[in-house]
Amino acid sequence: MSTITVPLPDEDFAFLRQFSAAQGTSAEGFLARQARNLREQLQRPLPPEVLRATGIISAEVAGEETHHEHLAKKHA
Repeated sequence: MSTITVPLPDEDFAFLRQFSAAQGTSAEGFLARQARNLREQLQRPLPPEVLRATGIISAEVAGEETHHEHLAKKHA
């Protein structure tokens, strides 16, 4: 098992300790579980409906810019 040191602001560390205790675990155990869950989630294959939707918008479309323009018009 590997060990890391992660510097956290005092308020974040206090929150992490309090939250993990309320979950019935240590801060270290909580972070280890979160890392494992993230790894497992990222290793799962995409659902078929997501795969079918992949590529339906051309890569040449400036999606983010278009979305910002839409929001600007909508909220103008």
